[in-house]
Amino acid sequence: MKLLTPLLASTAILLIGLTPVLTCNFGLGNRVRDEYVLQTIRVTKRATDGPENLQLHLDYKASPLLNQQITFVEVQTSSTSSCSFTYPADNNSKHVQTTVTSSTPIEEFVITMTVYGFNWV
Repeated sequence: MKLLTPLLASTAILLIGLTPVLTCNFGLGNRVRDEYVLQTIRVTKRATDGPENLQLHLDYKASPLLNQQITFVEVQTSSTSSCSFTYPADNNSKHVQTTVTSSTPIEEFVITMTVYGFNWV
């Protein structure tokens, strides 16, 4: 019995370590001290007829009323481990956009975009 407990714990650790992690994450901009979350957006797209390569376009404009400044955008998905993303060269501290495409066929694409920055009111 004493041997069985460490063996079960080792097996559990090994199984957790071998579990595939499906992620495709990236960030735009630079993290800045004292910034905070301006907005968190979660978007879902589903395939219509079985697995397919899905694409989502994300677009965030800073609020002119709050004089927001975007410093960093974090995009996360656990729907796939393989994706590509594009973004225009004119992304700036007032407007950010990106298009994310799954590189492998999937049935559902869930993306969370977290926007960090400041309100200068």
